[in-house]
Amino acid sequence: MLPSVAIVTGGSAGTGREVARRLAACRWAIAVVYLENQPAAEATTAEILAGEGTAVTVRADLADDLDVERLFAESIAAFGGVDVVVHTTTEPTSLLYHHAARHVRAGGAIVSVSAVEPFAPGVARHLRERGITVGRAPPDELLTFLEGV
Repeated sequence: MLPSVAIVTGGSAGTGREVARRLAACRWAIAVVYLENQPAAEATTAEILAGEGTAVTVRADLADDLDVERLFAESIAAFGGVDVVVHTTTEPTSLLYHHAARHVRAGGAIVSVSAVEPFAPGVARHLRERGITVGRAPPDELLTFLEGV
């Protein structure tokens, strides 16, 4: 699988920024997600764009259902779909996973760089039916993980 569009939570700093930059260097389109630090998120996006990559910046509170829905809507509007969600923050994931199960393209992936929270049974079933891989990978092994999807 050669996914082309990734939502990266926490893309404004630290691990999220590193992940967004690595994926963009491999020609992925990136939705850089932030909650509070808009200037840092925009700097990450600007860096990706300066490197001839493709990126948008999206503010989303991962604990707010409407924000997470808007995150996917804006990402899909910008890039035509979402192949992978990379979760790099410690924020709760239940809403993110719920919406990812509906919006990530079949055969895509949801990857966490921290501990993977359990999925609600209905969400897990929907992910399996759509062939969406769920897993955990440290940032330096993320690309290797995604190549295996």
